[in-house]
Amino acid sequence: MASLKDEGLHKSHDITMSPWALQQYDEPGDHDLPATFDIDYQNLSLLLQEAAILYPQCAKPKLYPAIQPYTPVTVTTPVVPIRSVAVSTKDPFSEGNRSDQGPTHTTDYREYDTPAVPLRRKDNRLPLSVSMSSRQKTSTEGLWAGIKPAVLLGIKPRQANKDGHTFRTLEFQVPLSHHHHHSTSQKDALLNLHAELVDSFPNPNPTTPDAPSSPISPQKPFTLYLCGGPGDGNPSGKVPELNKFCINRGYQVLYVHYRGTGLSPLFFDSTAKAKVLNMSDHDKANYLAKFRQDNIVRDLEAIRLCLEKELATNIKWTLICQSFGGWVATTYLSFLPRSLEAVYISAGMPPLGKTPREVYEKTYVHIVRRNEDYFNEYFPEDQEHVRTIIEYLRDKAPLQGGVEGQSAPFRGYELYGENGERKGCYLTYQTFMTLGRTFGSAPVIRRDSDEDGDEEEEPISLTSSIGPKKIPLPYQKLHRLITSFVSDLGDHSMSSSKSNAESTISKETLSLYTNLESFALHRRPLYALLHEAIYCSSTCLQTSQPSDWAAIDVALSHPSGAFSWLSRPSTTTTITIPSKKFYFTGETLHPAPLLSPLGGPALTPFLGAADILARKADWPALYDFCSLRQNQNPAREEEGEEKGMTKVKVRAVAYKQDMYVDLGLSQLAAKFIGGCELVVCPFGSWGHGSLKEVGKTGRVLGWLFDGF
Repeated sequence: MASLKDEGLHKSHDITMSPWALQQYDEPGDHDLPATFDIDYQNLSLLLQEAAILYPQCAKPKLYPAIQPYTPVTVTTPVVPIRSVAVSTKDPFSEGNRSDQGPTHTTDYREYDTPAVPLRRKDNRLPLSVSMSSRQKTSTEGLWAGIKPAVLLGIKPRQANKDGHTFRTLEFQVPLSHHHHHSTSQKDALLNLHAELVDSFPNPNPTTPDAPSSPISPQKPFTLYLCGGPGDGNPSGKVPELNKFCINRGYQVLYVHYRGTGLSPLFFDSTAKAKVLNMSDHDKANYLAKFRQDNIVRDLEAIRLCLEKELATNIKWTLICQSFGGWVATTYLSFLPRSLEAVYISAGMPPLGKTPREVYEKTYVHIVRRNEDYFNEYFPEDQEHVRTIIEYLRDKAPLQGGVEGQSAPFRGYELYGENGERKGCYLTYQTFMTLGRTFGSAPVIRRDSDEDGDEEEEPISLTSSIGPKKIPLPYQKLHRLITSFVSDLGDHSMSSSKSNAESTISKETLSLYTNLESFALHRRPLYALLHEAIYCSSTCLQTSQPSDWAAIDVALSHPSGAFSWLSRPSTTTTITIPSKKFYFTGETLHPAPLLSPLGGPALTPFLGAADILARKADWPALYDFCSLRQNQNPAREEEGEEKGMTKVKVRAVAYKQDMYVDLGLSQLAAKFIGGCELVVCPFGSWGHGSLKEVGKTGRVLGWLFDGF
């Protein structure tokens, strides 16, 4: 594409649509379109930059005509997907419509200027030629401006967390929907948020308690730790070395439990809970849709504004992000960059511009590789043992009366907590096969085809002649569980003539399974309900696509056939066990009946809503690619704050062996963000959770804060 000269960036010119372009519309009335449109070259330039990143295979000069200022252009180019278009007859220099007033773009086009012509092709794609003259500033303001400070409900006296640091508890109140302000009497429209502020080392004189009213320091900068998820709580003692690192550098560290997680309840109170649970599935889905990362960011911004008001000082967050926390931070950086001082991400670069299916295609590469390591290199005998276990659980385990939300009873074992309390969750053959999620902390065996790296720590190599194989701990634990299952079943396999009552799984084995099962959906249902939704986002080039349980589709289409034990809820035929090999799944969630036994009563009321969320195709934008690209843009650095530019330091660490966040997608995401420094961890055996691991936290934080 020819360069767009500065003097022509804000001019409006005619673009004539070709007959070929007009023929792409479905209805006859769609052909009666205006022949010319306004075009804002500044926004078109940003649009084409985004297109080049999202669709690199199309980003070749020969595919685009040379667009020259002041020259009418006949558009006969190929098309790229665009969500929708604002067709405008406004003067681009009129008040409120000037592109030189700073970034006014948005990725949410809900309103059209007159004439209201949504130029949508029959294949839901739009011609690149259409005007982007006004980026709908009002839409951005409606969705991201006007966030009000949270209500500070109270501050509790300091206490010590498990790592010895002192913290105080802060309770906030925020609206369920930040751009729809409700009366405080509408309790179902409010949420309470729990936060813990670590600001000092332990009291050197335990006999002298801290004063309950000791103030929060307005001088110390704030570090905000964003944990993984979605659905996890965020206690202040989770990463002890992080607290020590930050306090030594003069920070106070705020841990916020995201809305609906941990000590921030999913409902305002029991009355609101009853009201939501009595809603239709569609209304429940609308309620749950407000718990993604975009509204988490609004909550965090409301807390920041509240603290600014309480402390009478300006506050900018320094974000330290683990896994899903990086998703949250990137949304924050997209829409509210002025609130941030720096963003530091470990194993949490979101897959920008990728659909859920594209993400899971990468995920299953890692899942298959670890299954191959387990079954081919460490415990080949377990392939047949696992077959025996799942056949027993599928056909001979005790028949359960069914879980609320399921259409039929199923076979499995009810699970209990450490104190014998009922959890409402079950072990079934499908939940057993989700144990591959624990493989994420196991190093991958080096293949000959792997690229060499400058690693100080070598990954496991089975070709070494020095000593026996070193078996990763996750594989050891799974093998121990499988061995315990086999011991319980004895000769009671499918070929046995023993009755069901004579084949049983011991409490010890069930306890081993409970300790190894890591989804814990009974205490974090949002993980199951929103796990695929966190990948759904609109852009100005593409509508959001429904997740549609993408993980199970990718698994069932895998050429190995090793995941054919999975099924969609509509499947009524008996599931057959693969004849050759079968694999465990990883960090992937699948529809009922899998989710219901796994999540228990906390999840089952929302299974109908989960299917609706999986079909939802109008998710709002989670990222503003143009805003991300402009962060720390050297070419416009001199414009500074006058032009709305921000300078947020962004550093990230990615890991070669990360099973949960693909390295290639992380590297691609870094290219979207201006000024982002990303390094691949040089230690081959380090992985997804290294930021949280004792002995590694300080090293990772040093890279993030000080550079690599």
